[in-house]
Amino acid sequence: MRIEDEIKQKDFKDDYRRLLVNLLFTNNWVNQQLMPFFRAHGLTLQQHNVLSILRGQHPEPVCFGDIQCRMADRSSNVTRLIDKLIEKQYVTRDICQSNRRMIEVRLTEKGLQKLQEVNEDLPTLYQRFDNLSHEEAVLVSNMLDKLRG
Repeated sequence: MRIEDEIKQKDFKDDYRRLLVNLLFTNNWVNQQLMPFFRAHGLTLQQHNVLSILRGQHPEPVCFGDIQCRMADRSSNVTRLIDKLIEKQYVTRDICQSNRRMIEVRLTEKGLQKLQEVNEDLPTLYQRFDNLSHEEAVLVSNMLDKLRG
């Protein structure tokens, strides 16, 4: 559906304003698709992001700063997220032996199992985006990369 129809606006002053409104509106729509999916798995989107970052380095640890830099939402409170994931026994937190100022986070076996559970359900999430062909999905993704420069 066109953004003008979604927000009941006749037109925009220029195409760049339309793009900006469309990006903001679509971002909210995507989050409305993602939040219930991850909630059904007992996670938030940000918690899943942290677990995915850790899985990418597994079995090696990742320090807090590296997690923060790699987050999709860099304004997230990494300390609070790690605390919640520790409560769920998905990660561990240890002081680095070679640099006592650095805190290392590791994925646990339970955390790996949770990610596997989420991965098994991802096709149901992707169905919400099936109005785009594979080629269109690649094109949109490439255009977003270009937009960010």
